[in-house]
Amino acid sequence: MTDTAKRVATGAGWIFAYRWGERLLDLISIVVLARLLSPEDFGLVAIAASIVAIVEGLSDFDVNKALIRTREGAPLEGRYSAGGRRSAGSEGEGRDLPRSLFDTAWTLSALRGLLAALVMVLVASLLTAPRIAAVVFALALSPLFKGLSNPQFVIFERELVYSKLAWLTLGSKIVAFGLTLCIAVLYRSHWALVLGILVGALTSMVLTYALRPYRPRISLERFSEIFAFSGWMSLTTIVTTLSMETDKIIVGRLLGIADAGLYFMTQRVGVLPTRELVSPLQRILFPSFSEIADDRARLRRVVCESINVLGSLSLPAGCGFALVANDVVPLALGEQWRPILPLLIILVPFLGLRGTLSMALPCVMALGQTRLLFQVSLVYGLVLVPAFIVGTALFGLLGAIGSIVLAGLFYTTLNVWLLRRVLDISPREIFVQLRRPLVAAALMVAVVLTLSMILPLQLFSEAGSWFSLMTKIVVGGAVFGVVQVTIWRLEGRPAGIERRVFQLLSR
Repeated sequence: MTDTAKRVATGAGWIFAYRWGERLLDLISIVVLARLLSPEDFGLVAIAASIVAIVEGLSDFDVNKALIRTREGAPLEGRYSAGGRRSAGSEGEGRDLPRSLFDTAWTLSALRGLLAALVMVLVASLLTAPRIAAVVFALALSPLFKGLSNPQFVIFERELVYSKLAWLTLGSKIVAFGLTLCIAVLYRSHWALVLGILVGALTSMVLTYALRPYRPRISLERFSEIFAFSGWMSLTTIVTTLSMETDKIIVGRLLGIADAGLYFMTQRVGVLPTRELVSPLQRILFPSFSEIADDRARLRRVVCESINVLGSLSLPAGCGFALVANDVVPLALGEQWRPILPLLIILVPFLGLRGTLSMALPCVMALGQTRLLFQVSLVYGLVLVPAFIVGTALFGLLGAIGSIVLAGLFYTTLNVWLLRRVLDISPREIFVQLRRPLVAAALMVAVVLTLSMILPLQLFSEAGSWFSLMTKIVVGGAVFGVVQVTIWRLEGRPAGIERRVFQLLSR
């Protein structure tokens, strides 16, 4: 195994570890808060958070990805000291980046955070809904904390050293988790969610300096180099934010705050199965792809294999969660959240399908084709927003989720086009990589549904049960695994997640 492969494997292990720890805290938080707070409480914070996200997105200037992609200078054998010089004992190897690059990155991020905070204060003063305005005003501190974070912390991600990122993520999450639950238990107020967001952002900022000392200086010396990469990425983020973050505001405006809370919880719960399997890989794919971007043939092979890996994780997770949703919602969240059940059954399988091509974004970024990402995001936004408004106005929450799925299918075809454009990966090659998980997921659903019809088991009752939940998980998981491995053996054991797993077990 090459040094890069070892670092990728180690990094992936750390990412999965801390992401599952983070999601465990999120799951506990959702379960507890869903029983302490009302849909209206979640709706208030969701609408305010969407306003915050839009302001942040419109002022976004993502310097971290530019720092990750930059490859210049000599091997880095030590880490930067507080004054910007190298010191011995850093983890991993990398390439030296000039101090001025980090100072420029910090300056740009700080200015962006200050601008976003000021705009949010102005927006809060113009809102006519006092409760939403108060939340927006408080959340104005969040972009300021993010903007003041340590830019040198990105070196850990750039060099695939994810142990520090694990400490950062879990540390801030634990602090925010504890404070949110305490306030929710004591006051039963939506301010528990607001203060949790703020404390999490503040803790994250402090930890970036604690884990990697750095004294920032104001500088714009390397602005042109950072802007060359981040300019199109910033435009992409603006378009994506406008298309993806206005949904809760639209739902609140058309259907009311309580329905906005139901919609928010549908999204929050719906992304859990696929995001926690796919997101860790997405995070490590960008620096990994960046290292081999000059070797197009190798990058093409790795991207094709990643399609199989992501599909083998996201498809069973999405389809499987749809099978157990009738158990999870009443058992974990409570009866007041039962209206989101049909929404989850529609949304989650689609998210599983969309996750199969989620490597397209890091692949295109690694190749520096950020203008293509902007164009794709713009086209997708022009389709999604009108469809979402019409669907929500005509059919309520079902129309909102349905429009997301239909527009998302169009977005998936855009990702297919992207992969064909940048690496000449054909739709047929994509299907070949997804054939095994698609067949296995379809048989998994068929077996579980058949089991509920031929046996006297109440697997899909409205009340749900722990027995039903565990039965479907065990049966569905076994069917998917056996079918996928069987097809893999019949196909001659090609490269893919199956070979990786068996290699890992053999060691």
